[in-house]
Amino acid sequence: MKNKGFRKLTLKMRLSLLLFVIAIPLTGMILQILKTIQNYSESYSGIMSNLKIANEYNITFKEDMEYSMYRVMIGLIDASQFENGDILEGATEYATVLKNPLNMIHSARYAFGNTIERVPGTDSDIKIRGILSCLDTLETAVTRMIENSALPGTYDENVSIWENDIKGLCSMIQEYITQYTYYELYHMEELQKQMDIQTRQSVAIFIALLIGILVLGFALSTTITQSVTRPINSLKKTAERLGRGDLEARAELYDLEEINVLARTFNKMSDEIAELMEKTRQEQKNLREAELKLLQAQINPHFLYNTLDSIVWMAEGGNSRQVVEMTTDLSDFFRTVLSGGNDYITIAEEESHIRSYLKIQKIRYEDILDYRIEIAPAIHNQVILKMILQPIVENALYHGIKNKRGGGRIIIRGSACEDGIQFEVEDNGTGMDEASLHALREKLQGREPLSSSKRNSFGMYNVAQRIRMYYGDRSEITVTSEKGIGTCVRIHLGQFDEANYKKS
Repeated sequence: MKNKGFRKLTLKMRLSLLLFVIAIPLTGMILQILKTIQNYSESYSGIMSNLKIANEYNITFKEDMEYSMYRVMIGLIDASQFENGDILEGATEYATVLKNPLNMIHSARYAFGNTIERVPGTDSDIKIRGILSCLDTLETAVTRMIENSALPGTYDENVSIWENDIKGLCSMIQEYITQYTYYELYHMEELQKQMDIQTRQSVAIFIALLIGILVLGFALSTTITQSVTRPINSLKKTAERLGRGDLEARAELYDLEEINVLARTFNKMSDEIAELMEKTRQEQKNLREAELKLLQAQINPHFLYNTLDSIVWMAEGGNSRQVVEMTTDLSDFFRTVLSGGNDYITIAEEESHIRSYLKIQKIRYEDILDYRIEIAPAIHNQVILKMILQPIVENALYHGIKNKRGGGRIIIRGSACEDGIQFEVEDNGTGMDEASLHALREKLQGREPLSSSKRNSFGMYNVAQRIRMYYGDRSEITVTSEKGIGTCVRIHLGQFDEANYKKS
């Protein structure tokens, strides 16, 4: 159920869950540590502030108080001057300052009673109360001595007050301050120990929590990462298959809705591409078939007109034997051309077809044409696309042999090769220069359209287009030629697909 619930989460919700799992516990732990540190810092600062105040009075209070009251006791100063504050003895830079005892008492009482922070009932609090009690008694003694200093005959009483009250009370106050300092330092030590224990506990808890968060975060992040990377990799591979021409490639749907949107869009695009490619392929095939059949229709009547013309001419000349022979060859020629509407025939039938064509042309051109057919008997029963050799031979005759003085020869070869069948049509006619040969090769490769004004390459162009359409990458037609030497056309056909033959 948890897994199904997780699958319903979007990528944003999964990332938010990962952030929640990691951030919330860590934030809580860090806040707890910061609070502990803050409490310790406040307690430490409070103790240090109390110790600073206590130490100030521990160092100077007893000495200043006893010295000021001693000067009052022996009558060297007028105690009434304390009403104006401290008294300066002497006029030089080395003059002594007598502290106002009552002001000192009031300041100490405020410092220990109000400024210093204390917890009621603690040892430190008890010492503070002792200090305040001594200050009250000391104030009474100081006030009485100051009052006596203005009266005659009070010297002995003042000496007794100074000896028994003031010095004793100052010593007691100093002792109380020392004891208070001790208890505060002890409290600081206890605070430090408590802080150490809390720190170790917090570190242990933090490490355990951190390990748990890391394990859970790693597991959750791995799950989230795989839920994203796996469908993306699958979508990438599917896109690569589509890029290589596999129109059946379709993206799988996963449990992440964002990826599924991409997958569904990709699949829709693939379907549309496949439909468009199939539609385009069919349209191109239909267009090519129509164009090629039109070219064939243009070639065949031309040949028929010339042959019939020759038959009429021989009949008028009384050459009945040649008329019969040419008529028979013409009949055999068109029987192969029609071939029951099939696009494929055997090599033996193709050889018979080209032989009939050459015999007709031999009768017409007599001395200027010589030919030889060298097709291996071992391949006679193999099936090929029909009308492959005749347009090549016709091109050799009309543009190679016919324009050569003294006539020429055409040799047709056929043999099996490693991955199919290879034909050669070689003539020793006029040949072509480099520019004409390059232009012809470009046309045969389909890189340059055949101009309607230049019809002398229709036959070879027709063959190149047909074998490219029916054989695809398994076919190739190459031309080599040299001006004044001759031309050789090589046709390579790959292994024949029986399914296409049966379909045709």
